[in-house]
This record gives sequence, C-alpha cells and structure tokens, in this order.
Amino acid sequence: MNSDAASPRGEQKNHMEASANGVDRSAEADAQTPDSTPRWHQIFPVLTDAEIDRISRFGAVRRYAASEFLYRAGGMSPGMFVLLSGTIRYTARDGLGHRRLLRSQAKRGEFTSDVGMLSGKPGLVDAEVIEDVEALVIAPEKLRALMIGEAELGERIMRALILRRVAAIERGQGAVLVGPPDNERLVALQHFLQRNAYPHMTLDEGGADAIALLERMTPRRDDMPLVVCPDGTVLRNPDDGQLASYLGLVPEFDPGHVYDVAIVGAGPAGLAAAVYAASEGLSVAVFDCRAPGGQAGTSARIENYLGFPTGISGQALAGRAFNQAQKFGAHIAIPVEVKGLHCNVYPLEVELASSRRIAARTVVVASGAEYRRPAVSGLARFEGHGVYYWATSIEARLCRNETVLLVGGGNSAGQAIVFLASHAAHVHVLVSGHERGSSFLAVFRTAVASEMSC
Repeated sequence: MNSDAASPRGEQKNHMEASANGVDRSAEADAQTPDSTPRWHQIFPVLTDAEIDRISRFGAVRRYAASEFLYRAGGMSPGMFVLLSGTIRYTARDGLGHRRLLRSQAKRGEFTSDVGMLSGKPGLVDAEVIEDVEALVIAPEKLRALMIGEAELGERIMRALILRRVAAIERGQGAVLVGPPDNERLVALQHFLQRNAYPHMTLDEGGADAIALLERMTPRRDDMPLVVCPDGTVLRNPDDGQLASYLGLVPEFDPGHVYDVAIVGAGPAGLAAAVYAASEGLSVAVFDCRAPGGQAGTSARIENYLGFPTGISGQALAGRAFNQAQKFGAHIAIPVEVKGLHCNVYPLEVELASSRRIAARTVVVASGAEYRRPAVSGLARFEGHGVYYWATSIEARLCRNETVLLVGGGNSAGQAIVFLASHAAHVHVLVSGHERGSSFLAVFRTAVASEMSC
C-alpha cells in the first residue's frame, strides 16, 4: 500500500477540500430538523438541568472560544461534550471536499459524539464552536461508567450514540472508495467497512468525482482501489489492516497490562463471553482478524436466534453485541490476527501476527468455523469477482438483474435464496442430497413465489 498524504492522520487539515478547479466547496445549507429527521428526539435528546447535575461527577468543565473545533472528522476527541452554554455546529464531510450541514445550532443540554466514543475512536463530523462554549467533557472510560452508574440516562445516551452512527452510515460520508465494481480488493474493503460499521461510499471509475481524483493521482492499475480518508489522505490498494490503522480503528495496547480474559474471535460466542466477563468488572481483550459477528454477521436474516421472534439481520445482531461489549469496557481489536498461544508461561501470552504478545490470565478461543470451498479447479481465481461465500447488500448490487447459481442447502443458503431472489434475475440452487434438511426446505418454501429453479 502507498499513501499520498500531505499531513499525518489527526492533523486538522483537509488537503483535498478544493475541487478540481481549485475552488473550495462551501457547506450545504441542509441542516437536520425535527420535521426532516425520523426519531429526531432520540437522536438529539436534550438533558434537563437536573440530569446534567447527575452526570457532572463523570466529567470536567472546559471552555472553548468561538471558531475553535471541539474535534474534526478523522481526528481524536477527548470525550463526549455536554453543552452547558454557547452553541456548536455539526458538519459532515469526506476527503473529496463534500460537506453537509447537519446541525446549525446545538445548545445547552445537548451532547456530542456517536457510539465510537465508547472506545475513543476518531470523530466522524466536524464540531465547530459558533458562540463561546462551556461544556462538561466526559472521557471514554467515564462515559462507560456513566452508562452503568446512571442506567436510565445511560440508556437514552446509548440509544442516541447508536442512532447517530446509523445515520452516518446512511449518509455515506466518511471514507471514499474508488475502483471498478468487480475489483476483488474493492469488494473486500467494502465488506470490511460495512461489517465494522464505518461510514463510507464507493465511486465507480466513470463518475465525475472519481475521474477528477484519478486525473490528479494518476494511479497505476495495481494501485486500485483507492481509498480517500476523511482527512484527505489517499491510500493506494490498502489491505484491511492498513486501512483500519489509518482510520484509527485499531486500539493501542499497554505492553505492561495483564488482561483477566483474552478472547480470540469476535463472533456471537466471543462477544457473549466479552459481555459477560466485562460486565463482571474483568479486564477483557477481544481479537478478530475480520469483523464482529463471525459467520452469523454475514447472514441477511437470522430467524432462529433466541430473543428475536421477528428475525434480525446478522449485521444488526453483531452490531448490538459489539456495542454492548464496548459499553462494559471490553478492549476490541479488529482486524488483528492471532497466530499463537503460549501456555508455557503465566500469565498466558497471546501472540499476534505482528509478533507482539498480549498477557492474560485466561484465554477463551472462540475462533469459529472455517469456510468450506468446493473442490473446483481454478475457482480461487474468481473469488471476489464472480464467486462469493456470503450474500450481503454488496453482492446483491453486483448481481442485480443477473443470473445467480447458489451452491448449498443449509440454513445460510435458504436465507441467501430469499434475499437474492428480490435482486437477481433468476436464482438457480444446487443442493446435494444429504443437505436437503427440513430447515432448508422450510426456508425454501417461503421463497417459492420468487423466480428460481432447483
């Protein structure tokens, strides 16, 4: 991977704000309002004076002058800001210089940030002081304590932080991916960002913005895909780890800290272990080389998971578990691969792919299943551009109005049939005799109205 950066990540300069002709793009007058934003009062709740008094013990009062930034998109923030006086403005932007005014005036009783603040992740928007501000600043570790110590208020704040991240994902303003739609690496990066709930958008090479960027960067074919980070830095053909590191998604580890529990794998079992251990006050580290949710996280719909009688998508299930683990203070490192476990020392040591070792008194291995590949000669050449091992919204876009062959007869295959039938022109299903279980047939019957053959 190569990067084209005029400044390191976290510096407050967006060096790609200018358009191709050198003219800055001004912020659009598109402020969110109660009438235009569903669930407005849940996304932007206002704390009463009594509620501010209750949470004041978790933070410290700070003052900021007009025109200062509390934090910027892609930069670090000291914590969640609860406004005591003054006003701030929220503006979303991406590395291409596109801006969108979200809130023109946030006032007393409102608070900043989204769910990433639970683990101290970089901000997703610019928060600019309009009138001198006095604010209660609550650091991430204190914010997690607030969630537990003030359960009722914590529930309202947690809901707002989660909904803000959802809104940011829907806006798509964050990282910008550029490349041909069937590029294997582009598809992999889309999956990584989507499954890790990081806002992004993808530009086809033929679009106006993409053409302007390509003319400026003059990339070679092996530089694709390009990723434009929120601070304007352009990464050329990064892998998941390089992109995550630059976006600030990988946490720092204290080399002298000994965790009570280290968990290898962030699927449903690993995240459940993280929630239970962290909620008991244990120090917890979780490692996964891809994304939270494991195989379940790729499912379009899960109908048989306890507690969800109407079903839930794998992405939503993984997101809820991930946020719950963060709320209790679990230290989640994604994408970080574990390559070894050293049991001849105590505390035990988990060795990462980087050769760094993390010490823990207990290690839970919840590494999950390995995908089976059909024994077809040359199949690997088409993986990522024609052959896929899950059916998400990304694959649905790639096969829209195309003919699809789906191999398999388990529950995941049944869910994929139902999902893809509304996108593809035709779905053919290839099932071996021993896979025709009753659970598959039950799901298959729900999709029989769609055009497909078996």
